[in-house]
Amino acid sequence: MSRRTRLVLLPVGAIVLVLVVLVVVTRLVGQSSPAPAVPPATDLRVTDATCATGWVPPASGTRVIDVVNAATSVVDISLVDPRTSLVYGELEAMGPGTTRTMTATLPPGSYQVRCDYPGEIILDSATVAVTGAPVDDAHPYLPATQDEMDTAVGAYRLDVRSGLDQLAVDTDTLQADVDRGDLTAARRQWLVAHLDYERLGAAYDTFGQFDEAIDGRPDGLPGGVGDPNWTGFLRLEYGLWNGQSVAVLTPVADQLDREVHALVQAFPDQQTDPNDLSLRTHEILENTLQFELTGETDQGSHTNLATALANVQGTEMTLGVLAPLLQTRNPQLLAAADTGLDGLAATLTTYRLPDGSWTPLGSLTTTQRQALDSDVSGLLETLSPIPDILELPVEQDNP
Repeated sequence: MSRRTRLVLLPVGAIVLVLVVLVVVTRLVGQSSPAPAVPPATDLRVTDATCATGWVPPASGTRVIDVVNAATSVVDISLVDPRTSLVYGELEAMGPGTTRTMTATLPPGSYQVRCDYPGEIILDSATVAVTGAPVDDAHPYLPATQDEMDTAVGAYRLDVRSGLDQLAVDTDTLQADVDRGDLTAARRQWLVAHLDYERLGAAYDTFGQFDEAIDGRPDGLPGGVGDPNWTGFLRLEYGLWNGQSVAVLTPVADQLDREVHALVQAFPDQQTDPNDLSLRTHEILENTLQFELTGETDQGSHTNLATALANVQGTEMTLGVLAPLLQTRNPQLLAAADTGLDGLAATLTTYRLPDGSWTPLGSLTTTQRQALDSDVSGLLETLSPIPDILELPVEQDNP
């Protein structure tokens, strides 16, 4: 005998209750089985043998990345686009056993971590992908290469060699003026020769001890302006404008001339650090603001404004050999620097009098002094990124 399935009719209210229960159960089941998610960013870890192995990058945007140096040496760490070599973030000279943070603004794209160890050992991580929304405020830079900086240094050293040759000629004339007792001519020639030297600002570190012998200040010497160890242009300036006799000044001028010629002979064997070249595009005028526009170096000639102009010209000479590198990396900065230097030079030139003498710094009005200081300060702000843009990594020794 066959059995029939019995159909049970439920009230409408019961049917609704069943449906509600089914919906709730479905949602609970969905919550207990979430869709796979992108793993969170991990610490970027460096060891002696690995560079950021297994690092999971963050999403696009401005990110603060924890970096752990578990290596036994100092490491330079950078986050780069492997296709363009643009650097988006970096930590320099990170000590062994330390943890630091790297802030980087990352657009979507491909990235590598680059670890630069002592001994010119470089390890790159695997390429990782940063995903997310587009970014319009990233400011990566292209590092300068050793070859590029060597070319710039070579061009600069040719300029310096030409300047040193002119300095030697003009210092010979200055010595001759003093030796024959024509101190009026010596005062005029002193400024010519001194400005020759002041235009070579980026090479002061290259010159080593010659710089102190040729253009040192009496600051810190036991005898001050009367100290027998004080030599050079500023010592001769003090004597020429403070009534010292030919007999006193002749050995000073003679020694200055000998030091200049010794520098000319030594220069071919002296080394110029490429990082000094980019650093001095900023520091020459920083020293101008500190020493020349305060009158600190004035020993009686009151020609600080002439020296300031020579420092501007020295900065222009330095910037000129670096211009090709900056043009490909930050043409807006280069244009702003050129405009600022031209404007400052034009302002300083207005203080040169028709007879070739210069308006003393102390004769400027408060408004003129403030405007000049403001111009230099603004230009320093413009120039300040150049050392970072063109800096070459400094080789670190193992601790």
